[in-house]
Amino acid sequence: MFSDLRNTFDYYIRSYTKFSRKNYNGQIKNTESDYVFDILNEYFEIEFQDNISILDIGSKNWAYVRGEYNFFSQYGKNLKLDGVEIDAYRLYSNLYSRYEVAKFYIKDLDGVNYIPDDVLNIQTKYDYIIWLLPFVTIYPLKKWGLPEKYFMPERLLEHAYSILDKKMLIINQGEEEAEIQKTLLDKAGICYTFLGEIVADKTIFKNKRYGYLIKKI
Repeated sequence: MFSDLRNTFDYYIRSYTKFSRKNYNGQIKNTESDYVFDILNEYFEIEFQDNISILDIGSKNWAYVRGEYNFFSQYGKNLKLDGVEIDAYRLYSNLYSRYEVAKFYIKDLDGVNYIPDDVLNIQTKYDYIIWLLPFVTIYPLKKWGLPEKYFMPERLLEHAYSILDKKMLIINQGEEEAEIQKTLLDKAGICYTFLGEIVADKTIFKNKRYGYLIKKI
């Protein structure tokens, strides 16, 4: 209970003060981007269209955005790529927020927008949704400093499906979380294909990851 009170207080302070050093200027790290590009290229088959819209849920600092951008820009002339993050003003030790770091990573990427908000507030439909490591158990949510009231995996999944137009890719960490994800999908009555263990040329994580592909009916 004490930890949740602390998380709630800290989250409130950073969300409403929005404190951060400005104009982050780091180095582009291609490792995460290459990994995301590889898994999309391997598991996410789509067709070319004039206008294409994508939502990334839980973008954190969006260090991997170029992987998504490079993949989807192959399939659409007019690209709209949004990343939404509920805890965008979480600070790093250098006093830059995720928001400022994300602004650096999306710099010079046309049609890309970082949204510091709760995905439940998004009502726009998207052709495609990418959801890497959703919180399906409460422990990691608490460790990341979010209040327990934001642990609502069923509601978030149903909402994500409601704003989906074509396909969604969900990636979970570990067999336990993958099994919980399956239960959530089944309970929501959402049809899916289990992709099994996600393997990419640029594998950079020691824990196994598993994927689900959802096609909107």
